[in-house]
Amino acid sequence: MLPVQHCWPGDVAPLITWGLTVTKGPNKDRQNLGIYRQQVIGRNKVIMRWLSHRGGALDYRDWCEKHPGQPFPVSVALGADPATILGAVTPVPDSLSEYAFAGLLRGNRTELVKCRGNDLQVPATAEIILEGVIHPGEMAPEGPYGDHTGYYNEVDSFPVFTVERITHRVKPIYHSTYTGRPPDEPAILGVALNEVFVPILQKQFPEITDFYLPPEGCSYRMAIVTMKKQYPGHAKRVMLGVWSFLRQFMYTKFVIVTDDDINARDWNDVIWAITTRMDPKRDTVMIDNTPIDYLDFASPVSGLGSKMGLDATNKWPGETTREWGRVIVKDEAVTRRIDDIWNQLGID
Repeated sequence: MLPVQHCWPGDVAPLITWGLTVTKGPNKDRQNLGIYRQQVIGRNKVIMRWLSHRGGALDYRDWCEKHPGQPFPVSVALGADPATILGAVTPVPDSLSEYAFAGLLRGNRTELVKCRGNDLQVPATAEIILEGVIHPGEMAPEGPYGDHTGYYNEVDSFPVFTVERITHRVKPIYHSTYTGRPPDEPAILGVALNEVFVPILQKQFPEITDFYLPPEGCSYRMAIVTMKKQYPGHAKRVMLGVWSFLRQFMYTKFVIVTDDDINARDWNDVIWAITTRMDPKRDTVMIDNTPIDYLDFASPVSGLGSKMGLDATNKWPGETTREWGRVIVKDEAVTRRIDDIWNQLGID
């Protein structure tokens, strides 16, 4: 029934890429909303590829502990509105519902309807709804697929979602995308999502002036932070905060911290700060044996690797004993005089 696409030549099977998976753990009041790719393996069976730290996987684990052997209810919404999609992919604090966050982005609450076959609520404006269950212990090998890194991922085992019911709008539109090496559609979504992260981080760390995830860094593997530094060691506190505050950033391999006179979105500025304000030994933080995206084949062990933090801020007393360099700044009077001459010559 669904026109599920086959994205890359080496993909093992058609893949549902843009489904919003709705789950609810037995110990939580709120529902969880996440986007997990789903490999089609049968007429009504797909593989639910959720990583162990994601909300859906945590809900499923809690369910299996509290209701051993009982099927876990799951619903998948296809074709939701942009605010709900952004809410699903934003690593909001655990205390906040993705539906509530989507309402904040949209400016009005998310309209929900109850599923016909379970108690889960799904977006009322969605095009297609899949309802079903995951039977504990039913697993299947998933992949390989071309991924957002630009490589095919390894095969791994994930739970099987059995679809028991499909509801849809009249003449529904099937919503899908593909992933590959940036720039691609998810990378562009990541640029928009970046603007959501900034105020969330600033609420916890008001000294942060900007936060940027360069698309070339595969959405979240590298972060650049600018800040108003207030004391020695402050930059290291901020980089550790980025890794620990929001769950998604535990997978960020590289965090670069600079002063607020640097434009985090301009590589010319960032490279200048790194090369002029850093001593490689003193200002590099290495942390080993930390959680890493299992798709990252560069790590020595699947799911476990290292992180690097670069302190590219101006150094304070206590961080250096040397006189620190002063930034060259143009003379304002000379600049105004040059502007006047250019105006007289008709040069813009």
